[in-house]
Amino acid sequence: MNQPKTVPWAGRGEPVADPAFIRQTLQDLLLQEVEFPIKVEGAQTLPYAAQVQHIDLQKGLLHLKLIRTLPHELAVDAAFSMVFSAGDQRFEAPCTFKGREGYLLYRFTIPLLMAVCDRRHHKRFPFRPREKAYVVAQDASVPGHGVSGPLVNLSQGGLAFRVDRVMRLDDHLRVTPGLGFFERGKSFPMLKIRDLPNLPVFDARGVVAFAEERGGEIILGLQFGELKEAELRDIQLVLTIRDQVQRSPAGSSSEGPREPGSRRPATAQGPVEDRGPATRVAPAGTRTPDALLRLGRRCTRLLLAMPPGPEREQVHQALRGGGFLRLETTDTLDLALANLRADRNLSSALLVIEQQGEGEARLGSIRAFQKEFSETRECPVALLSREEGLPPSVDPLIRTLPWPVVGDLSWLSQLDDLAGLG
Repeated sequence: MNQPKTVPWAGRGEPVADPAFIRQTLQDLLLQEVEFPIKVEGAQTLPYAAQVQHIDLQKGLLHLKLIRTLPHELAVDAAFSMVFSAGDQRFEAPCTFKGREGYLLYRFTIPLLMAVCDRRHHKRFPFRPREKAYVVAQDASVPGHGVSGPLVNLSQGGLAFRVDRVMRLDDHLRVTPGLGFFERGKSFPMLKIRDLPNLPVFDARGVVAFAEERGGEIILGLQFGELKEAELRDIQLVLTIRDQVQRSPAGSSSEGPREPGSRRPATAQGPVEDRGPATRVAPAGTRTPDALLRLGRRCTRLLLAMPPGPEREQVHQALRGGGFLRLETTDTLDLALANLRADRNLSSALLVIEQQGEGEARLGSIRAFQKEFSETRECPVALLSREEGLPPSVDPLIRTLPWPVVGDLSWLSQLDDLAGLG
């Protein structure tokens, strides 16, 4: 096997360079479809959530699917670091970027070494901001402070969340804290997690386990206090569902990467049934709606920029019928971009516009906005067109979609993929 050279080891711990062990670990990540963070070495950017899609042992390459696009200006051979769990241990492994394979699909070198970076008592399950799981905590000091922000990860023993707001409870004034505000061992006797899957509110007590700065944001880790039997049962149920969702196969992982929109070929037993973007087969063989996908659609902020009229009303109804409920409508593209610029604290939004003759000028405005906020926010764009045989888009954040029609769900899978819900 001819493996390319990777970057020198710069992580913690004694590195492991056993090729068989590394290959087996990567194969486990592929088969279990585990999501793990990968980040640019030495950069102050947030990590990217990734999944192994294909392992090319001949070329020594990994094909990783990310939940958001890498910067267009990222150079080939840029150094990255993968962090993932194997058994009861957590490993860090260096790799290098080798280019783009498809939409949100990138090539990286197979790591030649890896090392234990820390040990954890409980497996942590990541949460994305669009899932809207939110943490609210109150400390025990006087006059007392309230801390809140989106959930980053959750385990049976604790959680981590991004600190978006700290407020003094006596006069409701906002506070801008530093890392020293969250000293290790600080108590939070009131801790709530809102909008977990199948659990609207989870109440517990917490103690600060760590606080660190990532890309200008504070990530706060809290260890749960002693949980009652009912509380432990509730959190175990949430994590069990989370684990089942992560392990459920979304397709044939042993195949190589496929081009976006491609279908699996027919087999000897007959053609593969297309189950659609929003359904999965239950163990009993009955169809049940994919709750996480529907939740993702409901929570995705979508901006529809079209002139008023019957066509806009048709598109509006089709989007709401597909489950996109956070739908904002503006008359022009310029007004939609102005709204996005004004709300810098909001997460990424999906922009839907009509493909028109002056498309280059409109795309120029969109690309300028994407470049302006490339480090903090994505702006995927859906161009609606009535033409058939649409050519594939070169820009992974701009995709031409067929005109949506109420009752026709064929375009929804493309919109889900563009929004990062696929």
